[in-house]
Amino acid sequence: MNIAKKMATATCCLVITMSWSGTLLAQQSTDSESGWKNSFVIYLLGPTIEGKVGAGPLDRDLDIDPGDVFDALDGAFLATYGAEKENWGVLFDLIYMDLSSDVTGDRGLLTGEIGLKQTIFGANAAYRLNDNAQVLFGGRYVDLSSKITLGQLSPIRVGESWFDPTIGLRFAGPISERWSYGVLGDIGGFGMGSELTWQLSGSLSVQMTEHSLFTFGYRYIDIDYEDGQGLEAFKFDAAEHGPALGLRFEF
Repeated sequence: MNIAKKMATATCCLVITMSWSGTLLAQQSTDSESGWKNSFVIYLLGPTIEGKVGAGPLDRDLDIDPGDVFDALDGAFLATYGAEKENWGVLFDLIYMDLSSDVTGDRGLLTGEIGLKQTIFGANAAYRLNDNAQVLFGGRYVDLSSKITLGQLSPIRVGESWFDPTIGLRFAGPISERWSYGVLGDIGGFGMGSELTWQLSGSLSVQMTEHSLFTFGYRYIDIDYEDGQGLEAFKFDAAEHGPALGLRFEF
């Protein structure tokens, strides 16, 4: 993989995890003594990324498969928590990813490393419309930082952060005694962070034990973010889609 593609891959990895978590939460969670239904989820994604990313005057088309994403991954923690009591609930997600990739210039004359870190915190309030439907409103804060080290040159550090307000709907419920489903869609940005971002995701869950479930699904998210001008410009206009696997714990 050449330098440009490695940089594009690592940049894309910073935003691939913002979508699927909401589908996993609060699907018929167990009542605790306090009356709250709680759900904790850890999960993995295998995305394909298509679109365009740019920094300064340079833009690059993207066509990245899951293998490229995992090649750049050093470590990650993806988890969500949801709680619900009566008609009201909350959803939180914390996403941390640490990516790095060795790079070699043309003819091997310049070597180095590209490192990127990402922290995303999302929060939503949920109001239950009926047994199977909820309306969601909240937002996501995204912080990206990058460090590029090439040869004996001083490291180059860049960063970008933004907040996207979001609104959405979620449908979830049982299919049978052991199986349940979840479908989530939202839209946000509205020019306050991203120009526009939207997602659609779905999952199926199977009961493993009294308090744990295995969940698998698919999600599609589209992000159109652009800020700055000239050398300070940053652009990410891409769609990410792929399968997801997770474990949900209810208490």
